Amino acid sequence: MRLFYVVCWCLMGTLTSSAQKIKVADQTYRMEGESEYIYAFAEGDQVQLMVQELSGKQIKGIEFIQYPDYVIYKGYQLDSVLNQAFSIPATGVYILKFKETGLSKKICRFTLHRTPASSATARFETRIGWDIHLFPNYSVRKRSVETGKRTEIVSLGGQVTVSASKFYTKKPVNAYQFTLPPHTKQWAYRISVGQATQEARNADSRKLASALQTGSVKLMGVQPQTALAAFALGMAVDLTQSRSGEDVEYALTDWDNWQKFSKNEPYDAHIQQASVSVDAQRRYTPLEGTLFFALRSDNWMDDISIQVDIEVVTEVPVMEMEVYLEKG
Repeated sequence: MRLFYVVCWCLMGTLTSSAQKIKVADQTYRMEGESEYIYAFAEGDQVQLMVQELSGKQIKGIEFIQYPDYVIYKGYQLDSVLNQAFSIPATGVYILKFKETGLSKKICRFTLHRTPASSATARFETRIGWDIHLFPNYSVRKRSVETGKRTEIVSLGGQVTVSASKFYTKKPVNAYQFTLPPHTKQWAYRISVGQATQEARNADSRKLASALQTGSVKLMGVQPQTALAAFALGMAVDLTQSRSGEDVEYALTDWDNWQKFSKNEPYDAHIQQASVSVDAQRRYTPLEGTLFFALRSDNWMDDISIQVDIEVVTEVPVMEMEVYLEKG
């Protein structure tokens, strides 16, 4: 590489070993006359520029400028690959300029990478969304942006007693009320009656342990604590279901339809099941709001105890602070 005239400002800061290069640009274009590419950088950024003329010809001139006119780098007559590092003196707008003369066709490729000085500017918007020459004023802003999602399991549940009819002296109905947490993606429940509750939990716990040992269950980044939680995540766990022993009729409803259910009137439900001792289902709808498991017993003399276990899979947005430039 021949550089007949170079002005190079380069104050290299000390970076931690955890700092990572972030790609800002990877551009290939046909060189004609003067062209410029405009980006934003944060104070302390270490910027790596690579430039190459792909047909082996010279590039007449390259400049890297802190807007509006402070020259950080200027080079002429580049005839091989340029690799140049810069330290950014202040958060703001920076212009990469290429100058070309003559009629020969030239194809240029350049890449830009930045290594942030600290976590405070690790997330930085390098794009400029307006014409800086028409609107030269700008300010530095911060905003919270979603950078991903975190999967979590929320456990709900409790017990409900459903009275026997006592020869029609009592209403053999009750309900379990629950509210799905924000960001619910899917959920699963188990409804079980009396002694069948512990039997189902024990059987399902053995199934989960066996599945984990064989490696047939992919955990998707979340460690389920129960077989029902694994089932809610979509894993292939064959949960216990039973229609033997004491049983219950149930329906998953909203408040209005729970009221109709309790009065033995026609009602609408997301799901309804009759004569179950243990039942487990995975749900993809509804995903929000307050819901009711409406419960009815056909026992004449004995009350029944109902256990409702619910495992909810949520995808919680992960928010991070981003620095950006705003026009005006």
